[in-house]
Amino acid sequence: MKYNRFGEGPFIVYIPGLDGTGKLFARQVGQLQSEFTVITFPLRNEAPFTYSDLTNDVFQILDQEAIDKAIIVGESFGGTIALHFALQHQDRIERLILVNTFPFFRRRLRLKLARLLLPLAFVPLVRKVRDIFARPVLLSELVDEKGIEVLLKHSWTHTYETYVQRLSLIASLDLRSHLSEIKMPVTIVAAGRDKIIASTKEARFMADQIPNAEIHALPKHGHACLLSGSFSIASILK
Repeated sequence: MKYNRFGEGPFIVYIPGLDGTGKLFARQVGQLQSEFTVITFPLRNEAPFTYSDLTNDVFQILDQEAIDKAIIVGESFGGTIALHFALQHQDRIERLILVNTFPFFRRRLRLKLARLLLPLAFVPLVRKVRDIFARPVLLSELVDEKGIEVLLKHSWTHTYETYVQRLSLIASLDLRSHLSEIKMPVTIVAAGRDKIIASTKEARFMADQIPNAEIHALPKHGHACLLSGSFSIASILK
């Protein structure tokens, strides 16, 4: 299992979102590595795979590093993996941080359209047009030029079949009835301008179900809040 390790201190393991690269946590790593050991890793890039496979990958990293307990940060799709991991391995989590994620994807029509239009994400001209339109939106959501470049560079870099599989897993996901089983401290980061997920609504739902959960609201941020220079996971951990 390949992964990257930065800094020294208590362990933080970052589970990436749909991009699957682990690269979108770079700005947060820079702020955390003076006090924590931060581990990032790419998700599997070879289909087929299951949620069990993805959670086992996280488990393998903890075992390879001989980590008894870690702070687990799951972003978007990575948050759904983190929820599965929390339900299966509660004893390995010191604290769970969920960023713009969900236990069930409620926007079913949007998900269906994403699966239908996915091939366009690999057309170079379409990607160039997307990048042009995405830039002002991201700027309005407090992601600066540095963060935008990182996002655009690492989006849609895995295989088409891999993204199909990830979207299929999202379509099959429903952990709503199991949230009350999660007992460790949980912080749910919710961006108010998230255009992909109804993050504030999902955060409120999860906080109502998880016994030891709190919400960290970011009313002016969007889905890519971890790339914003104005938000830091470190501030949550102080």
